[in-house]
Amino acid sequence: MEKEPVYLIDGYSLIYRAYYVHLRNPLRNPKGENTSSIFGFFRSLDKLMKLKKPQYIGVIMDSTTPTFRHDMYPEYKATRQKAPPDLHAQIPRIEKILEARGIACIRKDGYEADDIIATIAGLCSAEKRPCWILSKDKDLLQLVDESVKIINLEKGFEDLVEWGREEVFKNKGLYPEQIIDYLSLMGDTSDNIPGVRGIGEKSALKLLADWKTLDNIYAHLDDIAPESQRRKLAEGRESARMSRELIVLKRDVPFYGIESLIRRPPDRMRVIELYREEDMKSFLSDLDEENVPDTGLSATAPGTYRPVTTLGEIDSWIGAAKKAGVFSFDVETDNKDAMRARPIGISLAIEKGRACYIPIHAHNVQCPDEEDIKKRIASLLEDASLRLVGQNIKYDYKVMKRWGIEIRNCYFDTMVAAWVCDATAGRYNMDTLSERHLHYKTIRYSELIPRGDSSTLEELDIAAVSDYAGEDADITLRLYHFFSNLFGEKGNEKLEKLFYETEMPLVTILAEMELNGIILDHEKLSRYGKEIDGSLIEIEKQIYRDVGHEFNIRSTKELQKVLFEELSLPRLKKTKTGYSTDSQVLEELQNQSTVAQSVLRHRILSKLKSTYVDTLPEQIIGETGRLHTHYLQTGTATGRLSSIEPNLQNIPVREDEGRRIRDAFTAARGCLFLSADYSQIELMILAHLSNDLRLIEAFSTGKDIHTHTAAVLFHEKEEEVLPAHRRVGKTINFGVIYGMSSYRLSRDLKIARADADRFISAYFTEYAGVDEFRKQTIKKAEKQGYVETLWGRRRRLPNINNPNKTVKTAEERIAVNTPIQGTAADIVKRAMISVTDACAKRNLKTKLLLQVHDELIFEVPEEEADEAGRLIKKTMEEAVPLKVPLKVSIEKGKTWGEIH
Repeated sequence: MEKEPVYLIDGYSLIYRAYYVHLRNPLRNPKGENTSSIFGFFRSLDKLMKLKKPQYIGVIMDSTTPTFRHDMYPEYKATRQKAPPDLHAQIPRIEKILEARGIACIRKDGYEADDIIATIAGLCSAEKRPCWILSKDKDLLQLVDESVKIINLEKGFEDLVEWGREEVFKNKGLYPEQIIDYLSLMGDTSDNIPGVRGIGEKSALKLLADWKTLDNIYAHLDDIAPESQRRKLAEGRESARMSRELIVLKRDVPFYGIESLIRRPPDRMRVIELYREEDMKSFLSDLDEENVPDTGLSATAPGTYRPVTTLGEIDSWIGAAKKAGVFSFDVETDNKDAMRARPIGISLAIEKGRACYIPIHAHNVQCPDEEDIKKRIASLLEDASLRLVGQNIKYDYKVMKRWGIEIRNCYFDTMVAAWVCDATAGRYNMDTLSERHLHYKTIRYSELIPRGDSSTLEELDIAAVSDYAGEDADITLRLYHFFSNLFGEKGNEKLEKLFYETEMPLVTILAEMELNGIILDHEKLSRYGKEIDGSLIEIEKQIYRDVGHEFNIRSTKELQKVLFEELSLPRLKKTKTGYSTDSQVLEELQNQSTVAQSVLRHRILSKLKSTYVDTLPEQIIGETGRLHTHYLQTGTATGRLSSIEPNLQNIPVREDEGRRIRDAFTAARGCLFLSADYSQIELMILAHLSNDLRLIEAFSTGKDIHTHTAAVLFHEKEEEVLPAHRRVGKTINFGVIYGMSSYRLSRDLKIARADADRFISAYFTEYAGVDEFRKQTIKKAEKQGYVETLWGRRRRLPNINNPNKTVKTAEERIAVNTPIQGTAADIVKRAMISVTDACAKRNLKTKLLLQVHDELIFEVPEEEADEAGRLIKKTMEEAVPLKVPLKVSIEKGKTWGEIH
């Protein structure tokens, strides 16, 4: 019977590799400490544990004291850089987790990890016990034999590739017994082992292919050609001998025996505590079942979810939900697009582990009359005294509204709550949140309907859908309890207030905006599309005339040849496929070449046509005849809303082409568009946050801030400021918010770098409060690992203490920008809430249609346009009190293009 295999992990090899994989974007725990090595180490370890399920396992670490190799050769590893402090700080934390998990961690003073590994591998070989070594260290390849194998981690730590004797030869061109001689010849720069001067990798491989061993090479030294190589070998004989002594691994390190590697039962509560400290809660799901923390759910007992198909049962569940006061709700539909979807069933949960599924017309079961179900559901969802909990409630709201029910008790959206708690987490779908916070894997939609299967949810067996839908409601309720408890913790008061007072009221406002939609005159857009087609043809002809021949303008390779070989234009930026022809490069080249200018123009028009002119008409909903964008509430780290499917926030503002596209958006008959735009809101917020007296005075007295800044920089009277100087002032004013460098300023303004440096220096001298705000914001971010907006919205900054200067500088720009841009987003959101309430109180028919950054666009009946304009302006300007007065400009027009 084969003995249980032993698994040895080269600890430092794995730790260092994980650290440098995430060097530019390190992972951090809630304290802001780097956790890249911890995360990468345990991700790899858990991959091994899952695949191999080892009973004997040990993590082998290097000595913290000098070894015998340092005594033999003082220069040994002398060129190796010291471990960065934030890497070194993770090692004790890794060892603590290993101890808690019952995994042996072995270190011996005076010996390297490789020697300990060699000793244990030797014991395994002696008793013919399989031994697997997890490492990328080439020194350890010398240990491979019939019993000992190497496991390499490939493809981002995901794939385990096993190397035996033949795999070593296939990948290295050497057999394991030749590795020592190979390294003795070529040396090892990472360990500062000299080898033979002048003998590199190719030479070493050729010599060993011809002569097999180092001893044999020197035994036949006179037969080796060419003469230059023979001379190098002769001169390096002593160096090769010493290198070999350094490379050969010791196999007699004092060791307690293989039995000391038996995996011990983990300390469950300690593991949970340590993982939570490092923000590694998702790792808990990889522990053995008995070690999963008690979240009220386990993989084998997901809860009780049952279908409800009679009016009596529906009444019972709705009565219980009303009595509970708080309930979770989810709707299953036949389409992902809420503007096209119809409900096929709903699920409810009022307590942990128990939920129901009410089919409406599906699953081949006899259901009550749809109107009878709708009445009962309406009595629950339209009762404002109750509290509805959901995941992505905006979708459910729209589906229900189109079905004939208006949800009036939207209380808690778990998706929005997760984003408010951590706006940089990236994914907020229920499956991800469940694994991340409840350590529970949900039933996936793909398990019900595999990819490629043409079945629909309503065709499936009701029992399967009940488990799926009921679990959704149950998990949503559990996530509600998790996040509401998190909001209740000390230090989260601002986040709690932000969630309940800003983000949750916004859910239904956004839903109504999306339901409202906007009219698009597709015939007008089609006519413009034909104009663009004509312009593109003319531009192409002009480019061919200027170049002297036709070519594929859209082909990067052909364009590179024309611009950089035929026209000999400057090669500004290199890429993997040659020199870049991106828009930034073309913008810099357009003053030197009409071809570059024409290609840039061609590219702009082509993109406008494909992105908007051709695509927008296809997205009109037949039922409404309108275009309905979707707003992502959880799409940015700053708090700004983003628009998708279609994106109506990115239509170019300054170019005439953008106006032509917006001109196709038309107000309904008898209505106008009304635009309410915050003027220079980010600069006003900068004045407020920095408390800079110059900025505050300028805004408070109604000065043109760009002219004012130009006057300060150029030492001119404001009435004498030239347009070119105002442009400098404007560029610097906005550049400060986004951390513009002097290089960028010089490029944008086409001025000397020295002048750009002088302007920025003068700006911070004159606006000393702004400079101090920047410095203090960065300092605070370095200490706490995040920044906040005026109302406490947080953004984590994992790279703020990164040792890489480039990475840290980029993070500092984010640190300064986020409180400004995020506060602007918060103000706009609060204004949307206030305006909606104000219009409702006046019983106005004015509808909010779009939000485009700092601008709100309404559809207003012509007869109430003046009243609505005054009300909206006043409400938005008074939405929040700042040290400077907010200014809102109002414009009206029959088309969107007319109001810009």
